[in-house]
Amino acid sequence: MNVPKFCRIAVVVEDIDAFMADCSTLLGIEHIRPSLDAAYDSFTVMFGEHGLEPIQPHGEVAFTKDGRLIEVAIDVADAEKTREGLKAGGYEPATISYLPGPDKNEYLYGREFHGLPLMVCTAGDNEAQMRVQGPFAALDDAPLPKIGCVSVVVEDLDKTVADMKKYFGMTFVDTDPAGLGARAMVGPHRVKLVEKPSAAVAALEPPLAAIEFVYDDVEPVRARIEAAGHPVLHTRTFSNGDKAYFFGSLIQDMPVAIYPVSADSEVIGA
Repeated sequence: MNVPKFCRIAVVVEDIDAFMADCSTLLGIEHIRPSLDAAYDSFTVMFGEHGLEPIQPHGEVAFTKDGRLIEVAIDVADAEKTREGLKAGGYEPATISYLPGPDKNEYLYGREFHGLPLMVCTAGDNEAQMRVQGPFAALDDAPLPKIGCVSVVVEDLDKTVADMKKYFGMTFVDTDPAGLGARAMVGPHRVKLVEKPSAAVAALEPPLAAIEFVYDDVEPVRARIEAAGHPVLHTRTFSNGDKAYFFGSLIQDMPVAIYPVSADSEVIGA
């Protein structure tokens, strides 16, 4: 297992049952309910091996005050050491979440860190928590379809890249922004940073630009989504001739892109 790396993303949804149904119909992904769900009465959350974590609040919930994107979770070798490093830099977690399965904490940081709500967790802890209910694969080992990359908007790309390396050990290389903005950088951790967002992305709710799902064969998925009335807003052609498609807001304001596994190395800048 390589760390640091993206492990899941949490977004606010208005109707979690309808959201799940549309994800199944359009994207071919399903969710399972975590054992932690019963512990919360202020929101409902779903969690799947594919890395997508929709959350429906029931009333006002503190972690939804800044918009639809709740967290981009990053696996690190040791969440406690990463927390110490962030503290030395003046960053304190906005929320501390306890995972009873592994008996560990994870730490959600607010928008002070370059506008990005990042959840810091020790690699393997969330999977250990989910395995209370049965087998649960880490994102690296999960079957397709699943999230292959998460694209987020930042104001200053170079400064953000420098701090992501300083605090998380994450490295980035230049990549095709694929219609999301003027410039982008990505890495094997599967996080893409986008600067100067395009009009289509700016019309969404930054910092989230796109959740990029990876498939064995992307063309039937594209055809299914288009047939449901969602046109492709931007197409990226890879060096092997295969294509990725950006649809913008697809399911309850969740911005979606899709790409084939044949182009996965190119997507993450390898």
